[in-house]
Amino acid sequence: MNDAIGTEPSPAARPCPVMILVTGTHRRGAEVFGEQLAESLQQNGWRCDLVALSETGGDTSISSTVLFDGEDRANLGGLNLRVVRRLRSYLNSRQPSVVLAGGGATLKYSVAAMIGMRNRPTLIYSSIGEPEYWATSPLRRRLLTALLNRSDLITAVSHATADQLVRSFGVAVDKVRVAPTGVPDRFLEMARSTRSAELRVLFIGNLSPEKNPLGALEAISQMDEPSLLRFVGDGPMMVEIREKTTSSEGVEVVGSVADVGPHLEWADVLVLTSLTEGLPGVALEASASGTPVVAFDVGGISEIVEHDKTGVLVSPGDVAAMASELDRISRDAALLDSMSDASRETVRHQFRMSHSVARYQSVLEEACRRE
Repeated sequence: MNDAIGTEPSPAARPCPVMILVTGTHRRGAEVFGEQLAESLQQNGWRCDLVALSETGGDTSISSTVLFDGEDRANLGGLNLRVVRRLRSYLNSRQPSVVLAGGGATLKYSVAAMIGMRNRPTLIYSSIGEPEYWATSPLRRRLLTALLNRSDLITAVSHATADQLVRSFGVAVDKVRVAPTGVPDRFLEMARSTRSAELRVLFIGNLSPEKNPLGALEAISQMDEPSLLRFVGDGPMMVEIREKTTSSEGVEVVGSVADVGPHLEWADVLVLTSLTEGLPGVALEASASGTPVVAFDVGGISEIVEHDKTGVLVSPGDVAAMASELDRISRDAALLDSMSDASRETVRHQFRMSHSVARYQSVLEEACRRE
């Protein structure tokens, strides 16, 4: 599998116009990274547009061109032909040489909009999760396979994601580039809060079934040592989470925030009870800030979390084991400090935003040469 590690693009490659396409405007992983990547590319001399298919609500939004917003907001389920037509019109108007489709619904809409286009852009699909988890039926698997085959290149956020693309969807190995996301240096510069009597546990993410926020709540309830749990994020399970935590002492639900920094500074550990992950940006942000990650070992988590060195890995779904590990960390301040330092160093040497931008610039240069 290719690790696309690049350097600064050559001046000849920079004029190649690029469009980064994301699903919506809400500040979720793919959208936030798309915004950061677009800004970095622009600073490095690329003509780069960040475009969202439709406004997706929330208190905070990424800075992007939105194809459908306000009362004109579009439903992205199935294949909305209004969205296809408007995306096609935008492509004809801006004429990007390369479209980088960032996860979610962007692949199907990009493929549909480019059908029959003269001199269509080179299409790069950014696979950010575990495709095996989402393609749950034979029909979905066949559809995703067909869409992946229409992509010119595919970036995989982790080696685990890349392996699934090749093994289960027949993607050619030479078409896949492993390109992890990265985090801005400001996370590496964050100060750590003074330890308190309780272990401060942070959950950041979409409050949705695959992120399994109830698993975090259950793990905390099974701990022997005193702890505090804070949920940061929004999603379809928000009402359920609020109802279940109303009478729970030491549990706080913050909602969506523009800046997770203050919450990472507050936390002793970040807990990830996800049922599936690619290489979550929040794990990188936490590690960079010196907040060790305690996570179910799914997807590409082990590519950032090394057990008992930079964080703790737990068998997927084993809530009792996660509670036990949190208790162990709470009683071992030296281990917590050691993991905090080691996690920062891992990000500093492998997962800074500059590393990720270099990887993506290398892939984009390759795509530009295909014109």
